This record gives sequence, structure tokens and C-alpha cells, in this order.
Amino acid sequence: MARELHPDVTGQKNNFRFQQVTGAYTLLKNLPPEELEALSQSVSEHEKARIRKAEQKRREESLKAERSAKIDGILTKYEADFKDYYANRKSGDDTEMRAIILRMKSSRPKVVNAALKHSAPFANRVEFRKALTDILKRGEIDSTTADIAGSLPFDDTTRKLIALDASGNAGNFPAGLIISLIGNDADAMESMLLHASPENIAVILRRWPSGKSMNDSIIRTLLASDDMRVLVPLLGAIRTNFPKSAKNHAKRLRELENHSAAAVRAWARKLL
Repeated sequence: MARELHPDVTGQKNNFRFQQVTGAYTLLKNLPPEELEALSQSVSEHEKARIRKAEQKRREESLKAERSAKIDGILTKYEADFKDYYANRKSGDDTEMRAIILRMKSSRPKVVNAALKHSAPFANRVEFRKALTDILKRGEIDSTTADIAGSLPFDDTTRKLIALDASGNAGNFPAGLIISLIGNDADAMESMLLHASPENIAVILRRWPSGKSMNDSIIRTLLASDDMRVLVPLLGAIRTNFPKSAKNHAKRLRELENHSAAAVRAWARKLL
């Protein structure tokens, strides 16, 4: 190695490595035989441990891949069996609904989604509504789950009850699901407004029913935000749908005349 790394051969680019090699050789050649043998054994044991660790990691990765493939196979078979099960049953009976609700309690989105795909006949049943609300109250909602839930044929009462009960997790809802749940109901919209993300607050406000007033405490809560994604659509909605409420918030509107966003300042001046 010293010959390969010598400055006369490679120039100065490997000078540090050359010094390491020559230093190691100087150290080793001065060791007595018994110390050299002990050092050799130590290095050998270290290498064996490294090999064992690498082999263990390979085994774990192989088991993980095998386990994942097995789970995917089970789920694929389950979904196929599930479709056959419902194809051969009388649609809409209580046994079918209970089977769907049981599977909706699963922690695996694929199982839940397979159940939801067959749930349209029960969309407005109380038991199904409660089971779906429980799903929507969980953490982040799987996009496929949101799409299927949003496409179910809810009547206005069921839609509103789900929106009110699940609104606390609205910050994790995609826009499409929120639009489906609020319909044209102002109460559902107000409930969602308190928890939705800034982008979806704007979506809700753009759909606000014409001429319908908003709860003053909701307006106050939203006006307290400094986020222009909230303030611009809110101020626009106040101007369009409930302009009389502006006088109740004149103090905040005067503060917003100094907001960093030009659009917010402009809307605040219009309302004042």
C-alpha cells in the first residue's frame, strides 16, 4: 500500500493516507509477537461480528419482505372473498350491515375501504353513520377512504350529523370530503371552519350560502388569524353575505388595515 500511495507515484493527493499506512507499519513492526497475535485475533473477531451483524440484517429484511408479501396476499384474497360474499347475499339485510361495520373497525385502510365499497345501501342507517364517524375521528384519513366516504348517498340529516360529529378532525380531511359532508348546511360549515386547515377554510367560505349569516363568535375566531389564506376569503364572505356583521368587528378590521398582505388591507378598508 505504501508503494501504491507513495507521493512519487500519485503526487500529493494521497499524502495523508500514505502517512497513515507508514505510521501503521511502523507501529506493527515494533510489536512483540504475542501482542501482534493478540491484535490479529481482535481484528478477526471484529470482522466476524461485522459479518454476523450484516447477516442478521439480511435475515430480518428477508423476513420483513416475506411477511409483507404474505399480508398483501391475505388482503387480496380477503377482498376477492368479500366481493363474492356480497355478490351471493341479499343486499341490504342486517347481517350484511353488521359484517360491514365489523370490518370498518379494522386498523388497516385496505380492509376498511373494501367494506365501505359495499356500504351504500346502509349509508343513512344510524349504526353505519356512527361507525363511519368513528373512522373519520381517527388521525389522518386515507385518501381512498375519503373518496369512498365522500361518494356515499347520504341524506341531508345524515350528512350534517357526520359533519358535526367528525369536525374535530377536519384538519386531516381532504377538500373533497369536506365539500361532500358540508353540502349547503351553514351549521356543518361553521363546525368545520373551527378545525379545518387554512386551505380548506377558504374552500368552505367560497361555498357559503348566499345571504346566510355566520355565528359572530366564529367570525371573531377566524378574524384572529394572521394567515391571509383565511383572512382574504373570510373578509370577502363578510362583504358578500353578511356585511352588517362588519361593525361588530371594527376594531379588528382597523388592525387588519396594517396587515402585511395587500389583499387583506384592501378588504379591511372596504368593510370599514
